[in-house]
Amino acid sequence: MWKSQHWTQTLEHEGEPVLSLSQALPLPVEERRPDRRMERYYRHLGELWKNRWAAVLYPRACAALQEARAGSRPFLPWEAELVYHVTLERDGLSSLYVDVTERQNGTRPLTVRTAETWELRSGTPKTLSEFFPPRLFWKKPIIEALQHQALDRLQGGESLLFEDVETRVASYFSAKRFYLTEEGLSLFYPMWSLGSPAEGIPVFLLPLPTSLQKLSPEKS
Repeated sequence: MWKSQHWTQTLEHEGEPVLSLSQALPLPVEERRPDRRMERYYRHLGELWKNRWAAVLYPRACAALQEARAGSRPFLPWEAELVYHVTLERDGLSSLYVDVTERQNGTRPLTVRTAETWELRSGTPKTLSEFFPPRLFWKKPIIEALQHQALDRLQGGESLLFEDVETRVASYFSAKRFYLTEEGLSLFYPMWSLGSPAEGIPVFLLPLPTSLQKLSPEKS
């Protein structure tokens, strides 16, 4: 269904590498009209990040190099990469997420994740609400389930979630942040939103909605 288009570039300042860039864009294998629509989406996404890296990240990397030189400190070239992961392909749906990670002078990397679940026949993205019965307040039981999981992790003592994570789960919830897997419905939050960046991107798994049960592998 998807093929990778690879792109790399190293930007220099006064002859010294300061920023290493790479992208692996997901592009549809087919060339039907719906596939071209999905291709345009990801090409546009790739260009948006290239523009950010050139306009924002590159000047900051150059300034960091100058600062390191002034202080006689070593400088490690900054890095930025875009990669994707296909999480489910079945019954006319394809779900995948894109991670953009930036590393600055050897510091902890920061990652931004976006995700889409495509209806392949039309080449349009599905919304989270489409997987649930058409009723009012469908978000409430989802948020409550996420809050329960987050509290379990916090009380288990093995996570770096903030103490007010229950409030944060509701405040930072977005119906756009989801993808499908064989195991269920994955909903994720941005780094920093629920806990320390060392926690990474918090991901919570919920059972597949009734409308998606046919996507689950049959149990023997």
